[in-house]
Amino acid sequence: MRHYLIVEELLSSGHLWRVSNVSLREEAAVMLQAVAGDLVSVAGVRVSVLLSAEALAGSVGCRLRAAGVELLLAADGAEEWLRSPSVNPAQFTATLAIAPETAGLLVQRLQQLQSAAWSGVTSLNVPWRQAALFGDKAATAVWLQARGLATPATLALTAAAAERLAAFRASGRLDLRTGLLNSDAWGTVQSGETSLYVLKPRDGCGCGDVQLVCLARDEAAAPSAGVVQVVDEVPGAEYLWLLQPLQPGLHCSAGLIGRGEGLAVLLPAGEQVVECQSGRFRYLGGSLPAAGSVQEAAGEMLRKLAAAMPDFRGWLGVDFVCEVDGEPRIVEINPRLCTSYVGYRQLARFSLAGVMSGEIAVDDLGLAWRAERVDFRV
Repeated sequence: MRHYLIVEELLSSGHLWRVSNVSLREEAAVMLQAVAGDLVSVAGVRVSVLLSAEALAGSVGCRLRAAGVELLLAADGAEEWLRSPSVNPAQFTATLAIAPETAGLLVQRLQQLQSAAWSGVTSLNVPWRQAALFGDKAATAVWLQARGLATPATLALTAAAAERLAAFRASGRLDLRTGLLNSDAWGTVQSGETSLYVLKPRDGCGCGDVQLVCLARDEAAAPSAGVVQVVDEVPGAEYLWLLQPLQPGLHCSAGLIGRGEGLAVLLPAGEQVVECQSGRFRYLGGSLPAAGSVQEAAGEMLRKLAAAMPDFRGWLGVDFVCEVDGEPRIVEINPRLCTSYVGYRQLARFSLAGVMSGEIAVDDLGLAWRAERVDFRV
């Protein structure tokens, strides 16, 4: 029987559990339950999950047990457990880590799982160096431009420069499709004098700390202290923030499962449900699949992206915007399992985790998806 280990960072750390809000805990729990339950449903498979004492004793532990998942106590967090595991690593067929890119956390965990005592165990994640590349949004922008993949123009900012621009955070509600901002203070903002920009952490995860700012066109374009253009060189580590023009259009995402040797499974593109109120973005879920015109435009882009990474393995989540002219523009690449997995699982007539692990040998043409549209919320 094949034995898989899943490490979900928030749920295996007592400290992170205690400092996280209920919404974040629930989102982590929903995704963990989806992938663990999906994988344990495959014949001949055992699944073990690392949990903190708090998560193990709570509803998360109860629901995982009910699904037939085995639970392992990480009393001092995932890092310490992986350093001195209570189960011999040789007993596991493969590992899967679910962690945010922020502060290098995903890379640190993958370095553990892809070296030393764990080096002989297959990793279902991308290699840690690839996670480091795509976990750095400035490096990702350089990488995409070098390969002719459309992405927004990007400026890198120091913390001081970002703080200065954050003072211009927009008010009101943003219509992401049109790029129009309805504000009680300003009415509908649509001026040749000002433009809307997205200010976000260079190593951010999801919508956390992402802000909408309204800047004068000449102010955003003019060189200033602590600001550099991101074109063909990755900026220094002191540039912790990025500024990009708002991309109006249909905000979408798609998953890729790399299988090495030039093989990649391209999953259907879906629409994201994102709201922006008072300059703060919030991800609410999505709908799968997106319209046929989006699938056609995204398919070409995703095939080009996969071809640029012939040996990639693991899961990549690609966030992109389909603009009015239909050209998809990649906003970022997430080198980890994403919340959209919850929606894909509902859409699939097969075990998606089984495909990711290689337990189910299928190609793109062999994937059976439900005919009805799936809406999922987080």
